[in-house]
Amino acid sequence: MFCDLVGSTQLSARLDPEDLRDVIGAYHRAVAEIIARFEGFVAKYMGDGVLAYFGYPRAHEHDAERAVRAGLALVEAVPRLELITECGLQVRIGIATGLVVVGDLTGSGEAQERGVVGETPNLAARLQTLAQPGMVVIAPSTRRLTGGYFDYRELGGVALKGFGEPVSAWQVVAESAVESRFEAQHEIALTPLIGREEEVELLRRRWSQAEKGEGRVVLLVGEAGIGKSRLTRALLEGLAAEPHLRLRYFCSPHHRNSAMFPVISQIEHAAGFLRDNTAEQKLAKLDLLLARAAAEPEAVDLITDLLSLPASHPAPEPSPQQRKEKTLAALLAQVDGLAQEQPVLILFEDLHWIDPTSLELLTAIVDRVQRLPVLLLATARPEFMPPWPSHAHVTALSLTRLSRRECVALVEQITGGKVLPDEILEQILARTDGVALFIEELTKTVIEGDMLIDMGDRYTMAGPLPSLAIPTTLHDSLMARLDRLAPVKEVAQIAACIGRDFDYDLLAAVSGMPEDGLRSALEALRHAELVIPRGLSGELFSFKHALVRDAAYAGLLKSRRVQLHAAIARAIEQSFAHLVETEPETLAHHLTEAGLPEKAAGYWLRAGKIAASRYANIEAIAHMRRGIEAVRRFPSGATNDRLELDLQFVLGPCLIATQGVRSNAYAATVTRARELCERLGDTPEYPHVIQWSAYMHFVRAELPQALDGFTAALGLAEAAENRPAAVNAMRTVGATLLFMGRLVEGRRMLERSLAEFDMCDEAESLATRATAWDAGVAGNLQLSWTLWALGYPDMARARMGVALQRAEAIGHPHTEAYGAYYASVLHAFCRAPAVAHAHAERCLALSEEHGFELWRNRSRAVRRICANQFDPSSDSLAAVSGELAEFVGTGYQISSTALYALLSQAFLARRQLMSAREIVGKGLATAEQTSERFLEAELLRQKARALVIEGGPGVLTDAQKLLEESRALAQSQKARSLELRAAADLARLHRDQGRYAEARELLTPVYSWFTEGFDTPDLQEAKALLEELG
Repeated sequence: MFCDLVGSTQLSARLDPEDLRDVIGAYHRAVAEIIARFEGFVAKYMGDGVLAYFGYPRAHEHDAERAVRAGLALVEAVPRLELITECGLQVRIGIATGLVVVGDLTGSGEAQERGVVGETPNLAARLQTLAQPGMVVIAPSTRRLTGGYFDYRELGGVALKGFGEPVSAWQVVAESAVESRFEAQHEIALTPLIGREEEVELLRRRWSQAEKGEGRVVLLVGEAGIGKSRLTRALLEGLAAEPHLRLRYFCSPHHRNSAMFPVISQIEHAAGFLRDNTAEQKLAKLDLLLARAAAEPEAVDLITDLLSLPASHPAPEPSPQQRKEKTLAALLAQVDGLAQEQPVLILFEDLHWIDPTSLELLTAIVDRVQRLPVLLLATARPEFMPPWPSHAHVTALSLTRLSRRECVALVEQITGGKVLPDEILEQILARTDGVALFIEELTKTVIEGDMLIDMGDRYTMAGPLPSLAIPTTLHDSLMARLDRLAPVKEVAQIAACIGRDFDYDLLAAVSGMPEDGLRSALEALRHAELVIPRGLSGELFSFKHALVRDAAYAGLLKSRRVQLHAAIARAIEQSFAHLVETEPETLAHHLTEAGLPEKAAGYWLRAGKIAASRYANIEAIAHMRRGIEAVRRFPSGATNDRLELDLQFVLGPCLIATQGVRSNAYAATVTRARELCERLGDTPEYPHVIQWSAYMHFVRAELPQALDGFTAALGLAEAAENRPAAVNAMRTVGATLLFMGRLVEGRRMLERSLAEFDMCDEAESLATRATAWDAGVAGNLQLSWTLWALGYPDMARARMGVALQRAEAIGHPHTEAYGAYYASVLHAFCRAPAVAHAHAERCLALSEEHGFELWRNRSRAVRRICANQFDPSSDSLAAVSGELAEFVGTGYQISSTALYALLSQAFLARRQLMSAREIVGKGLATAEQTSERFLEAELLRQKARALVIEGGPGVLTDAQKLLEESRALAQSQKARSLELRAAADLARLHRDQGRYAEARELLTPVYSWFTEGFDTPDLQEAKALLEELG
């Protein structure tokens, strides 16, 4: 706050210096007294100007509000100063809110002051120059925090010296008439009440009992922001249509020592007092109010005196104690009188701020209401200890935090149903701990900031995920909780540097405090409910709220943070070897924050490897990225390149698993890894990285380019005698040949890859997972598809069994999901929808759990296709079409012809010919564009099948041509399973034309070729058809 005495220059010209000194002294004393009353701090006297801080040296819960109240008090008090000279003093005031750094004491004697660095004091001084005499002008930051506590006049954007953009400003006119602090803080419509159904029901039951004359008291207890006032508001809304009377009392943090403040405020509000009412007008209104309860003349006078109004019926002056007792009795009589008229709801909010005399009255009311139709609902924070004894009619109700589901619902209400990015939602949930106010304010801060882009029905990230800042609306209350424990605040800040969870031994090592002092400090923090003990040992602690920890951390200067993080890192390295081994990310974090990136990078790498080995891909990605950031902060060189390559090499497979090969992040990793390999020269990672690069072509089904890349990777791996890289390269060459329809070559390469894999030792086997899945499992999966197409269904299913067994044995989630998807498609090829559906369900469950986007989308499609086959009433195929189109539109083309073939077959089975033709057309177009031809024969057969089902002149000729084309293509690929299907459909066409012998001669040699798979529907139907043909 900057307060300026108006016209001081003219005063100095008019007054004798000694008189001027007295005037300025009186002004300074008035300012100091009022600022102290509102717990501010006078930082500097500058002749006629005064600079004051609120929130320093100790934060309070409503510092911005305190500053404005002090400003209003100053503009009212200074003109009333009794001075020797009649000079009519006035002040003008500017107030701004923001973070500053308060420095050390400078100067000496009366010139001594505590300097402050930051924009806020300058802004307050500039706003003061805008103010007219007797005016308080505030900045937008202060306006946001003071909400509906005051009435304002908007001054618009004003140009201020030293500020590049116009600054919005408001004049504070006066305190507002809003009765409730909760309502003042919520000027805009409230969000719907979430998750308090049981509490609302209890309050309704207590009200029903009170209505029948069985008075009840409910004490709602809960920490700040948990929802006490919101719950009382819900009760008020629920009773709005029911006949009753209300008495609402609100305690204030600024009037804890103002006797009967909530009672006086309630009476003034109920009577309708206005600021400009005369004493006579107020008395008239008060008489009307008290007449309702048939108050006795003496009671009227006592209440009149309580409001500092002249008595209507003067009586002998009682002693102060007698006056107090009679006043309390008169107020109790008021409650009795109103209860005779209608049931009464008494609300007494924020008892933790109640003054002693009001508490005495409340205690008497608690005892009195059990015989009246009254519900007394009081709210308080946990530190309030009720002085009344336990009564049967009194219920204490503690509000607990919201569940995760309720928190998510509240976030959705605040965003208007727009979906937040998962990472943002998780940060909000993690840092707000189920406290409704925290959730509201942090969510509003996020959506009103610039980290999100509004896409209409959802929000997307505008850039990398930043750490969410403490909302300014919560900053004061959080800091106040810490500052109330000033002697142990430093312990809380050291603990905050360690993290939300901290260990006593580590805290002791860093703080250097004697054990008695440290344990005493922790006990104080525990008693204040800032930290809570965890575990049986009692040596582990956590901050009760993440935002309290954040506030403690934010209160440290950056230089002090660096010192503390360095001390924590030293202590961990020297005395906590188990943390170094099991949680290297903890040490890496402290080294990074201590400005020691050279040491931090290696620990980030170790942490990433541990996370990746546990299949915690999201965590591994985060560790690798922080390690890469650390590497880039120290000078370049071969050693640094080697370390960064190690980090990138762990990062790549994790990105494949979670974001897919088409992601920009994966492309950037491949590009950087290749650059590092070429810079270092002759690295064992190079063949893998070349393969990663080729894999980007592979997923887009750019198969000729992918084949060239994989073949180059194979040559590099064999030249370097790098078996893991060679195994992967052989497998990916084989897989590419499979999808191109070169089945025999593909089988040969896949079998060669598996033979080489069998010779790998354990370390080499693990190294094959550089492509994000186990090469032994992947090779068998792709070989199973190849064998099925080649006409070996039993061998294909056996290979699939081997693959799934190994996937389960190694317990690698991404490999398991990969295997389950391939198994679902294979069994769909074999026309076993129930088995395929089970595998698709397994893949979907793994994908949902671990965030495998690629397999989640594909398994969902297979599951719906299969469900449609064994449940004809299912209407899931249209959804599959849309999802498949969206999925393919992202660029993931590889094996999409398999989904097209399965989906079109399902449409044909339901005689949905238009949809079937559309899907077949897309499949054939994909085969032509991408060279993914291994199911092209099947798509041609399905196109013919649609013509046959439709019928009509000339259709059969076109169908026969398509079937002959399908059969010829399958023969050229040695795809016996597809050739059998085309031959069987062509034989049926001949049969329907009466050409039995031709049909038999066509189908017999194809069927006779098979030596296995006779339990599959394709072979069973072919056999039945041959028997029919004789």
